[in-house]
Amino acid sequence: MKKLISITAYLIIFYTIYLAIINYAQNIILQMGAVKGLVNMGLPEYNINCNLGLYTLIILASGIFFGACFLWQFYTVQKEKLNAYKRELEKSSVSNSSNSSRVEVLEAKITTLEKALDNALKNKNQ
Repeated sequence: MKKLISITAYLIIFYTIYLAIINYAQNIILQMGAVKGLVNMGLPEYNINCNLGLYTLIILASGIFFGACFLWQFYTVQKEKLNAYKRELEKSSVSNSSNSSRVEVLEAKITTLEKALDNALKNKNQ
C-alpha cells in the first residue's frame, strides 16, 4: 500500500511539472485584493501578469514545502516516543541484570550459610 501511495504521489508531481512545461508560454492575470465589479471594501486592486508554468511550479513547491513542514511535527513526536521507549527498555534491562546479579549473590550467601551449618552440626556431633 505504501508503494502505491508513493508511486501515485510521484506521478502527480511529474504530471504537474509536465503541465507547467506545456503551459509555459501562457500568461495569466492574478487579481489580488478587491475583485472588479464587487464592493471593494477599501481594498486596493492589484493585477499581476504571471506565467502559468511558473505559477504552477511555485504552487507545487509551496505545497511540498508546507506538507513537509506539517509532517515534520508528526515525525518529531514519533521520534521522541521511540526514544522514550528505548530508554524504558534500557532501564528494564539494567534492572533485570541487577536483579540477576542480586540473585547470584544471595545464592552464594545461602551456599556459604549451608556449609557453615553443616560444619557446625558436624562439630556438635563429634
